[in-house]
Parts: sequence; structure tokens; C-alpha cells
Amino acid sequence: MSKRLYTLITASVAAFGAFSVVGDGFEIDWWTVDAGGDMWTTGGDYELSGTIGQPDAGPVMTGGDFTLTGGFWVGAIVTPPICVGDVNCDGFISFADINPFVLMLSNFTAWEQAYPGCPWENGDVNDDGTVGFADINPFVALMTSGQGPCP
Repeated sequence: MSKRLYTLITASVAAFGAFSVVGDGFEIDWWTVDAGGDMWTTGGDYELSGTIGQPDAGPVMTGGDFTLTGGFWVGAIVTPPICVGDVNCDGFISFADINPFVLMLSNFTAWEQAYPGCPWENGDVNDDGTVGFADINPFVALMTSGQGPCP
């Protein structure tokens, strides 16, 4: 980064930080830049995620007639990473995945309800982009040779 650009960014941050935001009787006299969480929504092949204004973690913050509970998203479902064969999303590839795998093949909607947030890709054992009967033999092979914690 050039020295001129660095100086410009530093001056901008210093100028912004020197002012309080005031308007209509409300005042923000301090602020922090925090690493936000991650909330997402999906539709078809698309996913949108992000956080705006993640408040500080901690107790309830109050001011006048207002309160704000800061910290972490309550009730957010965190999608675990892809772990092929772990169709119950317990973090292990084991015999406990057999019944969820059968449910996934026979009634996908019921499987989604039973294991919310569990990636369907965990059941795509043959890696063809779908979950179907072609995944049965690779799943059985995985159960007989590849059990253990997800990598």
C-alpha cells in the first residue's frame, strides 16, 4: 500500500472517529468495530449472508427508554461443514448414520425436518451432485471402512 493511500485512510478514520452522531435527541457517543456473526438465507442455487450492526457481546445495554441485548444471534442454525457420510450431522461417520441415510433416500422432506441445517451433500457419497440410490453402495463401503470423526 502506498504511503499516500495509507495516510489518507488513517486521516479518514481519525476524522470519522472524532465526531459523535447526534440527531432527533439520539446520540451515539461511542462505538466499536466488531467481527459480526453470519446469518443467511437460501433460495434455489443462491445464498445470501451477512450481518449489519453486530452489537457488543455482553449484558443488556440500556439508555433512556431503550434496551438492546447485544451479542450473538439467538436461535441461528449454523450449517456444519460438508462431511460425506455424516447424514445425522453429529460430527462422526458411524452406524448412527444408517437410519438417517435411509430416511434421506425415502423421504427427503422428513430428513430435512429431522436434521435441520444438515447439508444434503453429506448424503451424496458418490459425488454426482444428487442423493439417490447410486449412493447406497458407496455409503455401505464408507460404513465398513471409513468410520470416525469428520475431518
